[in-house]
Amino acid sequence: MCTIMGYCGSSASLEVFEKGFYRSLSRGPDASRIIDTGNGLLGFHRLAIMDLTPSGMQPFELDGNYVVCNGELYGFEKQREELKKKGYTFKSESDCEILLPLYREYGTDMFGMLDAEFACIIYDGKTKSYIAARDPVGIRPLYYGYDKAGTIVFASEPKNLVGIVGEIMPFPPGHYYKDGEFICYCDI
Repeated sequence: MCTIMGYCGSSASLEVFEKGFYRSLSRGPDASRIIDTGNGLLGFHRLAIMDLTPSGMQPFELDGNYVVCNGELYGFEKQREELKKKGYTFKSESDCEILLPLYREYGTDMFGMLDAEFACIIYDGKTKSYIAARDPVGIRPLYYGYDKAGTIVFASEPKNLVGIVGEIMPFPPGHYYKDGEFICYCDI
């Protein structure tokens, strides 16, 4: 299982982020990457399953948008082929690479279109905002909290958030977070 983490605002400190992020290195021992979006930080510890090559490493980027995802997207090949017909190209065989083209095409409606177990964080470079989502059953873990400045921080494990946020809460399954709100997209 991979680790994802997002410190979603300009108050993000790389030093503080790294302390929390590296607490779950064992979840993704194959590679790690942290990127500065210009308005926060995204991190990914990789457990290579779908695409074992470096091209399958996250965060994925598309025109200034970024995504990190801990998940498995079932039947993604069909969605990838539909996206190719719309002009999208792919650099890897990773299932999660389809998320940014889906986001561009369908916005947050994409979450209801996924047959998947997942937790993901998207940075929208156009709006300079973050969106996070979790599968309807809550198979893949995701937690969140707010730092002293009120900036939201998401992570795969509670221990990633210790010392960064005050209260650590589970991200509700079947919801996405956007513009300060948790919105239910699937209530099973």
